[in-house]
Amino acid sequence: MRRLLFAAAVALTALGLGQSARAETRTPQSFRFQSLFGTYNKASLQVGFAVYQADCASCHGLSLVHYRDLAHLGLSPQDIAAIVSHIKVQKGVDPAGKPVLAPAMARDAFKSPFPDEAAAEKKFHGAIPPDLSLIERGHRDGADFVFSLLMGYRAAPPNVTMPPHHFYNVAYPGGLIAMAPPLKPGSVTLADGKKPDVQAMAHDVAEFLAWTADPTLDQRKAVGLRIIIFLLILGALGGFAIRAGRRT
Repeated sequence: MRRLLFAAAVALTALGLGQSARAETRTPQSFRFQSLFGTYNKASLQVGFAVYQADCASCHGLSLVHYRDLAHLGLSPQDIAAIVSHIKVQKGVDPAGKPVLAPAMARDAFKSPFPDEAAAEKKFHGAIPPDLSLIERGHRDGADFVFSLLMGYRAAPPNVTMPPHHFYNVAYPGGLIAMAPPLKPGSVTLADGKKPDVQAMAHDVAEFLAWTADPTLDQRKAVGLRIIIFLLILGALGGFAIRAGRRT
């Protein structure tokens, strides 16, 4: 039983060390889900999705996310139906080889903004906007990276020669990025009529993209917490049984 208690303590310590390591490279932003038992903020996820739709979806796809998955953000079936009602997706090709479009359904993956990579490459002068489904999984502290990137646009220093169709971003490796500043002030209106500023929009879309990259985080943390509580209770009961046995 002492081994069980020791294992539970080690698990808690390891999780805490992981959080400390992330804190060393974290931006001043605070994301609740990055804490030991923190979960996604559904209000933030919903605003982040709205920001994605308004300012990101015209260039970046979410090929691994389905419209029905939006229910995990707290959207109702009616909300999802309203979203897909305005979207048509390709359902094959006709005998002449032309794409056949049909209304999207909740089970469909998010529609790609371009029919193929060649079309994206042509529009963006050779640069292909990446799919954002797993964008934060490829970076340590992915939400902080995305937030910093969105807020990192600056005027280029005098000693930096800017290539055509590039922008200067202090958070991007090398400082030169082909993506123009994507967030547009006033592009999103909240339910109360207010319009979040660019910093709030960057925060919420970063949290939304954390969810697309790791949609089961809440469930895993809930299971982990239950396991730790079970081990602690089991260890305590075992210790009590051992002491009771010694008395007899």
